[in-house]
Amino acid sequence: MAEYKGIKGFKVQYLDQDPVPAVAAWGSGGALNTGRSSLSVMGTQDAGLAACGWIPGATDATEEYNGATWTSVTNANAARYGRSDIGIQTAAVVAGGTPPTITNTELYDGTTWTNNPTGLNTGRASMGSAGVTAAAVIFGGTTDIANTGATEEWNGATWSPVNPMITARRTMGGTGTQTAALVFGGQPPSAGNTIDTEEYDGTSWTAGGNLLTSTAYNRGAGIQTSTLGFGGSNPGGNISDTILYDGTSWATTSGTLGTPRTELGGTGTSSLALAAGGGGASTATEEYSNYGQPNTFQNVGQVWYNGTTKALKYTNETFSSAWATGGNLNTARYSLAAAGTQTTGLAFGGYTGPPVATGNSAATEEYNGSTWTSNPTGLNTVRRGLAGAGTQTAGLGFGGINPSPAITGATEEYDGSTWTTSPGSLGTARHSLAAAGIQTAALGFGGYSPTTTTATEEYDGSAWTGGGNLNTGRYGLAGCGTQTAGLAFGGEPTTGATEEYNGTSWTAGGTMNTARFGLAGAGIQTAALGFGGYTTTTSAATEEYDGSAWTTSPASLSTARNALAGTGTQALALAIGGESITAATEEFTITGTKNIKTVTVS
Repeated sequence: MAEYKGIKGFKVQYLDQDPVPAVAAWGSGGALNTGRSSLSVMGTQDAGLAACGWIPGATDATEEYNGATWTSVTNANAARYGRSDIGIQTAAVVAGGTPPTITNTELYDGTTWTNNPTGLNTGRASMGSAGVTAAAVIFGGTTDIANTGATEEWNGATWSPVNPMITARRTMGGTGTQTAALVFGGQPPSAGNTIDTEEYDGTSWTAGGNLLTSTAYNRGAGIQTSTLGFGGSNPGGNISDTILYDGTSWATTSGTLGTPRTELGGTGTSSLALAAGGGGASTATEEYSNYGQPNTFQNVGQVWYNGTTKALKYTNETFSSAWATGGNLNTARYSLAAAGTQTTGLAFGGYTGPPVATGNSAATEEYNGSTWTSNPTGLNTVRRGLAGAGTQTAGLGFGGINPSPAITGATEEYDGSTWTTSPGSLGTARHSLAAAGIQTAALGFGGYSPTTTTATEEYDGSAWTGGGNLNTGRYGLAGCGTQTAGLAFGGEPTTGATEEYNGTSWTAGGTMNTARFGLAGAGIQTAALGFGGYTTTTSAATEEYDGSAWTTSPASLSTARNALAGTGTQALALAIGGESITAATEEFTITGTKNIKTVTVS
C-alpha cells in the first residue's frame, strides 16, 4: 500500500490541537442588540461589556458578550454617551459623559449598576481611560466649555486630580493601567486631529511615538508597551487600518476592520481585541486575533491528525465575491475620473448631460465608505473623459475634453481640499485615456487625440515625459497599477487586449473574456479588476486578472453601465457613476476563508 508521503511528498502531521490562523486578522462577531456609537466597551474578547452610547439619543442600554453573542442585561442608571470604559464584565466603572457633561460615576458588579457617592472632580465627556475597578485613571475629554487635559486617578472609591496631559484633547484612544497608561490621537483645542501619543507613569505624562496618521474617535486594546489601535477617522474618512505600538513607535500591522468606522468601542489585548458599535448606530462587532508561537499555523492544503479528537483533518480555502450598493454621488455623471480607495475615494469631472457646451463638470466629491461629500471647489478646468490617479488627499487629474471638440492636456493636483494646475501638461493632449500610479509618479496611456493613440507618458510631480508606446492603440480603455508596473485593458476599437508596462515598454498579457470599451479598473498589475463597459450593449460583467489570465467573476454590477470610473484594489473596489448619467456607486469585495475539514469514512 502506498504511503501518503509517497503520494503527496510530505507526511501527515500529528497535532494535539488544530492549527490557528497564521496572519493577524479581524473576524465578524455577534451583532449588538442595540446599535450605537460613542459607547463604553470593557472586558475581554470572550467576556465583554457594552454600556451606554448614542442611538441617536443617549442610551443606558447594557449588554454582555460571551465571545459569540450579546445579551441585554440591566441598564445603567444614567443614559449618557462618551463615558469612560474601565474594568471587566463583572467589575466595571463608567464615569462622566454627556448630555450634559457630568461627574457621575457608576459601578457594575456583573448584575446591577450602583451610583458611587462621589463623582469626578472635572465633569467631562469623550475622555480616555485605563486600569481596573480598584485602580484606574481617566484623562482628557471635553467639558461644557473646552477640551481638557485634566487627569484623575481612581482608588476604588474616589477620584483624585493628578498632573494633566501635555496636550488637552478629546475623542482619543486610551489603554494600559493606572501607572502605565497610553493616550493617542484625538482632537486638541486647535482645529483638526492630532498624531500625538503620550505615556503616563503614575505621576506625569511624557511624549511617546507619533501616530502614522492624525486620527480621532479611535480606540485601542492592550497595555502601554503593546497597544493595538483601530478605527476612528482622519481627513480621508473612516478608518479600517490596524496599528501596533511597542512602547516606542507605531507601525501598521496586518488585518483591517471589515467595517471602517468611527466612534466605536474597543477592549481586550493587543493580540485578542474586541471592537463594537460605531457611527451610524452600528451593531457590528469584530474580533481581532494574532496568534503567536508555539501554535501551529494554518496553511491551505495542510493535512494533520488531531490526536486529541482522533480525527484526520485538512484545510482548504473558499472565496466569495459580491457587489454591494454604496452611497450615491451628489452629481450624477459619466466619463468622470476617480482615485483613492473603497473607503477614501475621490471622484471628479465628467459629463452631467446636454447641452454639450455646459454639460461638462468640474464637480469633486470625496467618499468615506458610505457617503459622498461635495467639495465646494472643483477642478480648474471643467472637463469630461479625463483620467485620474493617486489618493483622496493627493489626487491627480489630466487630459479630457471641454467643450467638444477642445481636447486638453491640462494636469491638476488635489491636496484634499483644492485643485492646483500643474505647470506640466500632457505632451499629447487627449481624452478617454487611462491612468496608473500616484500623484508624484503617474502614468497616462492611450486615448483619442484627435485619432486613436498609443502614446504613453510618465509624470514625476511636475512634468510629463514620453514612455514606451502601447502595442494596441485605443481609447475608452481601463488602467491600474503603478508607473513601473502598469496594466492597460479593453478599449475602442472594441478589444479585450491586455498589456503590461515595466517602466519602459508594454508587453501583451492575457486577453479579457469580454471584449469591451468604456470599462473601469482597479488594483495592481498582478491583481486587477475590470468591470462594466460596452460590448454591443451596456455590460455589468466583472473580471479578475492574476498577472497572466482573466477570470470572469460570478459577481456582476447591479447597474450595468459604461463610461464609469473605478478605483481601489481587486478585493476592495469602487464603481462610480456611468452612462446613462447615473449617480450609482457600488462596492466590490472578495473574501477568502480558510476552512478546516474532517475526513470521514462511510
